Amino acid sequence: MRQLLDVDLRLLRIFRAIVGAQGLAGAQLILNLSQSRISASLAELESRLGARLCRRGRSGFALTEAGRSVYDASHELFEAVDRFSNNAGSVSPNLKRVVKLGAVDALVTNRDMGLSAALGELQRSAPSVLIDFMIAGPEELEAQLIAGTRDVIVMPTLTKRPDLVYVPLCEEKQALYCAEGHPLFDTGPSGHPLGLSDYAIVARGYLHSQDLKRLGHLQAHATVEMMEAQLILILSGGFIGYLPAHYAFPWVERGKLRCIGDEVFSYESTIYAVGQRSTVESPLVRRLLSLLLARTAGGDARAAC
Repeated sequence: MRQLLDVDLRLLRIFRAIVGAQGLAGAQLILNLSQSRISASLAELESRLGARLCRRGRSGFALTEAGRSVYDASHELFEAVDRFSNNAGSVSPNLKRVVKLGAVDALVTNRDMGLSAALGELQRSAPSVLIDFMIAGPEELEAQLIAGTRDVIVMPTLTKRPDLVYVPLCEEKQALYCAEGHPLFDTGPSGHPLGLSDYAIVARGYLHSQDLKRLGHLQAHATVEMMEAQLILILSGGFIGYLPAHYAFPWVERGKLRCIGDEVFSYESTIYAVGQRSTVESPLVRRLLSLLLARTAGGDARAAC
């Protein structure tokens, strides 16, 4: 393309949604467009570029070499568009600015975490800012941050990359639970990790080896990426597993969950706000980080054990 036009940006956004959803059918839900409209837009983009971008058929969805090149290049393009919007928006309040936030699930019940308060304050102080907010597992969030499709992510982490900035926000208690109907619900464990090795465990994919090591298991009987899936499997009565104590608290109060061996198995993990070093220099991102720090200090979260 000799000249980048508005239509090209629109078509490229549709193409990126197709790639992210691994096909036209999945992109329908993201874009809220008909499959025929999405297909026509993809064909138009391919025509404008003079190259086929993807293969789709019985064998599934796959990018061509040209499609991969266009998709990779589009990261830089839309990062530049967002940087322009944010920098120009600091001069002109009429220009829409964008902050792309990601977070792990099960944070809303954490009374030490001021995420909602920070976002509310950001909206009130900068109503022209568009907040693009997604919930995902830590591995996906980190991949999106590195790819430039998220500005800031909020998550726990065990390892730190030298190219990223980690701002500690709060500590989160992780405790071990079983549900009503599980053999341990009424009797409790022996008090030693080996006493749990006979019971099926559901482990979080991003903390898989740590969960197993703490409980003396060699392998998990189920794995999840999101806390709601973890809770559902524990509530089935067939598994034991870790949950954030604040997230489990309502179920403990209702007598549906029991904390197992609090002094033996519980531990604290740190929740961080994470960003790329270049991105956190943006005034808008710095504003969000400062609000998160201000709103997350010194809560009084109740524990479930």
